[in-house]
Amino acid sequence: MGGKEASTPQGRALRDFEIIYKLYRDENMVDLGKSFRSRAREFPSFLYEVGLISGLSFIYAKTDDASKKVYKIFLNHLEGRTENLKELNSREGGYAAYLYLLLLEAGRLVPDKELNLKEPLSCIKTLEELNRPLIPLLMPYLLEIKRLAEATLPSEG
Repeated sequence: MGGKEASTPQGRALRDFEIIYKLYRDENMVDLGKSFRSRAREFPSFLYEVGLISGLSFIYAKTDDASKKVYKIFLNHLEGRTENLKELNSREGGYAAYLYLLLLEAGRLVPDKELNLKEPLSCIKTLEELNRPLIPLLMPYLLEIKRLAEATLPSEG
């Protein structure tokens, strides 16, 4: 997002959430907003229940399939390409956006490992090989994302 990197998890969450909120607001992506809000509410406790790798695998499975490639469309949007943007305004789009932010923060927490956010499966494999717990380190960031999503995005129900 340019500029100096925020030094706290909450600061990073605020800056990163701007990506999602801008997409929701500027492109009128209500379904993406609803889905992202649900992920932000559910996922922190889900991570504690199933673990980081299982959680990442689950959310990745929800973002992509052989035909839609929603995660790739989200990455393309971040690079300024707008083809198939309507595919993001979906439940899968919310999963893709959440997965991106989760991998982005995980990469910051393990600067000695190079996570390629364009390849979620390789990120999951790299994180699986770590011998240090990341979930407690991710929580301040994820809880701030949750607060921001609850304050600004519509609910699914």
